[in-house]
Amino acid sequence: MEQNKSSQSFAKVSLKILKYVILAAIAIACATSSYHFGKQIFSDAGVEKAPGTDMPYTVSEGTSIDELGNELEELGVINSANVFKVQSYIYKVRSVKPGTYQFNTSYGAEEIFRIISQGPEEVKAEETTEEAE
Repeated sequence: MEQNKSSQSFAKVSLKILKYVILAAIAIACATSSYHFGKQIFSDAGVEKAPGTDMPYTVSEGTSIDELGNELEELGVINSANVFKVQSYIYKVRSVKPGTYQFNTSYGAEEIFRIISQGPEEVKAEETTEEAE
């Protein structure tokens, strides 16, 4: 009888230890994942080293920053559309003007959002022509 009680106590202690080990493993996995996500958000490294590859991309009317992020990820201009979406809040860019943009796979987030903020080549050319008149 006493052996049965000690076996039950051992089993209870073992289950508690197992729960704590699993919780610790989950906490470590979440912390590691969060660290890497944060590192990507604040990194300004491009997908490739300079000179990279030029990638023209035409944005249609009504394209959201989220859709642009998905497309740029598919083209290989950025590593992660999710990181791009968060970075759009940091760089305060929440809309995209329609037109053709020239991106490069060596551009970091700051450069990509600078290009988006300035607008496509056609819009810049029109603005320059209007200023000259």
